[in-house]
Amino acid sequence: MVKNALKTPHLPSEDEYMVIGDIHGCIDELQQLLIQNGFQINHQGLIETTPLTDNRSIILLGDFIDKASSSKLTETIEFIYHNYFHLNQKRQQFYLIMGNHEQMVYRYITNDTTLEVTPKRLSDKEKYYNTVALLETNSVLKAKFLELYEECFTWLKYSHSEAFSVTLTHAPCPVEHLGKEDETSVNKMIKCTSRSKNPDMRLDDLIEYVHKEAEDNRHYHIFGHLSQPNIRAYKNRICIDTSSIYGDTLSCAIIKKDKLIFDSTPFQHKQPPATQHYNLLFDFYH
Repeated sequence: MVKNALKTPHLPSEDEYMVIGDIHGCIDELQQLLIQNGFQINHQGLIETTPLTDNRSIILLGDFIDKASSSKLTETIEFIYHNYFHLNQKRQQFYLIMGNHEQMVYRYITNDTTLEVTPKRLSDKEKYYNTVALLETNSVLKAKFLELYEECFTWLKYSHSEAFSVTLTHAPCPVEHLGKEDETSVNKMIKCTSRSKNPDMRLDDLIEYVHKEAEDNRHYHIFGHLSQPNIRAYKNRICIDTSSIYGDTLSCAIIKKDKLIFDSTPFQHKQPPATQHYNLLFDFYH
């Protein structure tokens, strides 16, 4: 396999892409979503393509870890690890985008010296980043996670024509930072302004650039990060994090030439769902 540093974030336009929102350890939902969209999973747990999916690649939009049970997080990392290297043996057919949870867990398990240890930080580690404890006690799984981390892109872009394109990031960000490689832009594509630090503020006011910069064209920006009860779309901005770990659905966007198709699969109840209070995106519109 070619190392990530030598890969391009510009996706081949001849392929189709299945872009999957925040998984957060929902391995059963991930497998079901893949199956209902034409992939097969063999007895070894490896994804196999079919005539329907021979030219379709899989893209995970970030945050495939945390919030789920330890057993499901283990299954998820193992499944993604083995299939990432299985599907990418000859050409890239499996892509990973960096989420804020991958980034923060990486900082914890590599003892990032810039990560100040405070009582709140330790509380957040236990509450929001429970993959850390798992990886600290499982060196084999930790090594696999670190390999996957190094393969992550910050952004990907599919261009079909001058009239149709799709840019993919984990979090929404101002247009000026989209697809840029400077440190500020990278961080903004991975995580937007914290909702937990602004609990009483409407999401549309907190990150108002998302709807203010939206345009009536077919140059889409698809992102996750902002757990929602359903797919939220306004003009060319689309959020596909539909809160699987909170008991709702796991969703995907399928890019086929100059078309977008959306699909979801419900929570499978193979683990206890997490809980949260929704702060709706595009609440003025729906």
